[in-house]
Amino acid sequence: MNRLQGKVAVITGGTSGFGFAIAELFAREAATVAMAGRNKEKGAAAVEEIKRVTGLDARFIPCDVTKEEEVKNLAETVLRVFQKIDVLVNNAGMLIRKDFETTTGEEWDEVMATNLKGPFFCCKHIIPEMIRNKRGSVVNVSSHISLIGKGDVPVYSASKGGVTALTRSLALRYAKYNIRVNCICPGTILTELNRHVFEQAPDPEQKLRDVIATYPLGRLGTPADVAYAAVYLGSDESSWVTGIALPLEGGYTAGKE
Repeated sequence: MNRLQGKVAVITGGTSGFGFAIAELFAREAATVAMAGRNKEKGAAAVEEIKRVTGLDARFIPCDVTKEEEVKNLAETVLRVFQKIDVLVNNAGMLIRKDFETTTGEEWDEVMATNLKGPFFCCKHIIPEMIRNKRGSVVNVSSHISLIGKGDVPVYSASKGGVTALTRSLALRYAKYNIRVNCICPGTILTELNRHVFEQAPDPEQKLRDVIATYPLGRLGTPADVAYAAVYLGSDESSWVTGIALPLEGGYTAGKE
């Protein structure tokens, strides 16, 4: 269908999990994809896999989103190579699951730097190009717990709550330039980020069943679920959509029956 034909997309954390699923589907929908990440080996493998699956080219650009100079270089490299940026997907993130009282200031800073400062830097250096073109779409990957909170991951919850609030603020600030800013709020999805939570449980299979039982649709999400939402928000199909926090969580935040 080529829903992203002619668009250039930057996807952070694009070499695994949600990010790779988004990058692959964007490529299938005819976008030019630039993936950013810290691991060069993973980046090379991700590029080769997208070429193998889609027959299309993609590019990996090393970037630690917590470092502003590297983000600035990411934006400049993409513009030098592809001349424009139509879609920015802020996906890079990290999770620590630790008792709040024993969480250190350094751990707090690390989570905030990746999950919240990273999107700040990327928007700061990429949105000006969108302003020049008078169009663009920013898709932030937040979390369903940014909408409701969750007691066992307060630091992660705080960081993602910031992402959701930043999304709404930037949507208002840049609407006059025809730039849309939205976020996706996924529920539990098995990725490298959280797989250890299940693997380290006394009974991993029971832990998985217990978590699934909290979702009315009776399953966990998949990276593909996130990718399809990102394609919609990145495409012109959502041209009148901005400032939303899209719950993508099988009914979790709707309440209890």
